[in-house]
Amino acid sequence: MTATPEPFTLPDLVALDLAGGGKPEEVVRSLTDLLAQTGRVTDADAFVEAVMAREALEPTALPGGIAIPHSRSDAVATLSVAVGRLASPITFAAGKPSVDVVLLIAAPDEDPSLYLKVLAKIAGSCVKSSFRTAPRTAETSDEVAALVTATIGRL
Repeated sequence: MTATPEPFTLPDLVALDLAGGGKPEEVVRSLTDLLAQTGRVTDADAFVEAVMAREALEPTALPGGIAIPHSRSDAVATLSVAVGRLASPITFAAGKPSVDVVLLIAAPDEDPSLYLKVLAKIAGSCVKSSFRTAPRTAETSDEVAALVTATIGRL
């Protein structure tokens, strides 16, 4: 009998009306804290540093107000997606659109192919207006977690 894999996103990994403080690093830190509280990230500081280093290479703010910061790291125990719906939009990087939804992808360092599949599924969904609208209109963390889980599907 095969164990059922853990979902990539759980309601505990979703923050609705998250205070962003106006800075991407603060949003990444808040979402990383959710990942750490659930045991999915073992070293929050190391993971935030990895995400921000990746973000410095190429900002992940997309048209439509969604950012998908991401990184692989030894500090990640379980491939996960934390979601933040921001109380107020912020600028993730100069010259990029403002963002009010953040999907933070945390991946263990040892499985780059699964990480890339999850990133591709989420990035591909961000072009669909229904996907961009759903986290903004969701009333509960359960709804947002179900959206992300359905988007990623089975890999």
